[in-house]
Amino acid sequence: MTLERLTKIVTADTLHLAGVPSASIAILEDGKLSATVITNGTENAETLYQACSISKAITSLAVARLVDDGHFSYDTRVIQQIPRDVLAGMLEPSTAHLMEYVTVRTLLSHTSGFSQHGFPGYSGETPHVADVLSGNPPSNTPKVRFDSFPAAQFSYSGGGFTVLQVFLEQVMQRPFKDVMYETVLKPLDMTRSSYGDLRADEINYAKAHLTASTQANVEYHKFIERAAAGLWTTPTDLLKAIAAVQESLLSDSGFLKLPTAKEMLTQIPQDSGLTTMALGWGSDASVFGHSGDNDPGYQCYAFGAHGGIVNADLGDEGMRESSRLPLRNGLAVMTNSAEGFKQIKKIVGAVFFLKQWPRFQSLVCGFGKADFVPYGIPGKTGDEWRKWAGRWDGGWSLVERRDGRPALAFRDLPPQSLVPAAMPLDAGEHMFVAHGLGVAVRMMWKDGKPAMEVIQGGGARILDPE
Repeated sequence: MTLERLTKIVTADTLHLAGVPSASIAILEDGKLSATVITNGTENAETLYQACSISKAITSLAVARLVDDGHFSYDTRVIQQIPRDVLAGMLEPSTAHLMEYVTVRTLLSHTSGFSQHGFPGYSGETPHVADVLSGNPPSNTPKVRFDSFPAAQFSYSGGGFTVLQVFLEQVMQRPFKDVMYETVLKPLDMTRSSYGDLRADEINYAKAHLTASTQANVEYHKFIERAAAGLWTTPTDLLKAIAAVQESLLSDSGFLKLPTAKEMLTQIPQDSGLTTMALGWGSDASVFGHSGDNDPGYQCYAFGAHGGIVNADLGDEGMRESSRLPLRNGLAVMTNSAEGFKQIKKIVGAVFFLKQWPRFQSLVCGFGKADFVPYGIPGKTGDEWRKWAGRWDGGWSLVERRDGRPALAFRDLPPQSLVPAAMPLDAGEHMFVAHGLGVAVRMMWKDGKPAMEVIQGGGARILDPE
């Protein structure tokens, strides 16, 4: 029902105008999965998309299962399992001794000290993983090296996950794609998921686009850095993995042992306040998840609620309670466009609106409540907005049209009509979108007085009345 209502807010034409040829969406509602695809093309719920950096989160799930099975611990030092020739290729003499202190935990939490944020992938010849780590041809990225001390800071590192990939292959004596299939994909019935190259007979996959009208110069890039970015999957399969984590939080008979699931989702100690990273997942006081972006044109996002079972000490208690989602709920959105994430944020906001989930201050992995303009929807505007009518600082004005509906004006320019926004709100708030523009206004109260927030592509600003 939620997805059916969503497709009335977000149409294929809406996405196309914004540069996105298709959006594949799955929702987990009280443990039940449903899926749809918004497209003018041939994509369907079984169509494969690149999961991009969500690959790291599913890799983390495999690591947690292997920890439960006793193969190693989160605090295992990885140096003994990395082949000498790989170490020789990547380590500098001046910092080689730091490898002794790199653990599974630091690799998962992006605190290993290793460089290389991400990878662009390959359209032609692919290197061996050892070449990627050493920066030797035909690698298209520099050597993975120490930028800092292990455990000294959070610094997002796809390079670290590539070291983890080598570690897992050596421990399990299997190719990485087989480790993932045997440990996670097969047990969780993720039948449309695989790490690495597509099968030769696979035809149901989304092609990468730069815009909705312009396909990239290749259908997709290959990623030898599979743990970091090499998963092909569907939103439905991603939510199977998220549901398995959620069930593991409820008992010790789930896919993971309860203590392991909690440890995996517990936010790492850090001083900067710039990350919500746990062990391979972003995790805050309400949800866990990950975002992803692969060249030349895939972007995606997935999250699930953990019900406050972890990270109970984060933030103000009232804020935690007000933003908490019911446990067995989640969402995954995958697109085949370099413009995808802008629409993913709007889709997430619309789902929160339709489900009447509490308004989020932020979601994990760089997702803020005021860094996007929601979709506008047809509907009654009511009369409460009149309390905010008038002139506001910065040249903004909220005025009434001839038909009695609100409109937004800037300086002496003609006013633009406002329509309700598909976005969750706190009590006493109202939000509208300027028809045809990427501008929204949120009407709220500040110290008992009316205040208004203007949200545009460049950010948000809270205004005071003139």
